[in-house]
Amino acid sequence: MASTRFASAPDGDARARPLAQIARYRVETELGRGGMGVVYRAYDPDLDRAVALKLIKAVFVDDEARARFLREAQAMARLQHPNVVAVHDVGLDDDSLFIAMDFVEGSTLDAWLRAAPRTVQQRLDVLVAAGRGLAAAHAAGLVHRDFKPANVLVGTDGRPRILDFGLVHGRGHDDVADAPTETSQPSTSSLLTDELTRVGSFMGTPAYMSPEQYFDAGVGDRSDQFSFFLRAQTKALT
Repeated sequence: MASTRFASAPDGDARARPLAQIARYRVETELGRGGMGVVYRAYDPDLDRAVALKLIKAVFVDDEARARFLREAQAMARLQHPNVVAVHDVGLDDDSLFIAMDFVEGSTLDAWLRAAPRTVQQRLDVLVAAGRGLAAAHAAGLVHRDFKPANVLVGTDGRPRILDFGLVHGRGHDDVADAPTETSQPSTSSLLTDELTRVGSFMGTPAYMSPEQYFDAGVGDRSDQFSFFLRAQTKALT
């Protein structure tokens, strides 16, 4: 496996940034970053195509981060749906975790709504399609837990795709409280069924979270439906 080349971040903090290559993927440009990860446009020379490459910064790669990241990849790889971003590869390179996904030309639903005037019908068409992707996740036994416009990509073809399943968990049953633990270790079984929360914490984006997420009362399909219907849909249609 090729080694990832790193240099110190300009501000001298503990973060790092790739210069040229992650595993077999050639990094082209940064697309965005969050608290733990960075997303790049990269080129896959084996399959001769562009991919979106999500990388967890090396400073965050402990057992919990590794388990959560692999769980996101497993969740997305299980979903084969036109309204969900497809996963192609996941791995560990030079102590950093990466996931290779479809590269989608387009913008987030938030940006799409701001970019130009949209008719009510156009907004409804995108929302209905995104809802189909969310329903496909539920049919596969998955709960997203962070559905919001920023986690929906609208391609230049007009087709929305859900992404960022970093908070997803396998649903063996609906609406039964999760059991948070002080620490979490990855197991040899599917990481989708592992709980990776910490005592006293909640997971999600506060503006879109269901009441049960705030009170750590367990999540199910209805939690995502709350985020979709009462939060994301309201924002998109007003």
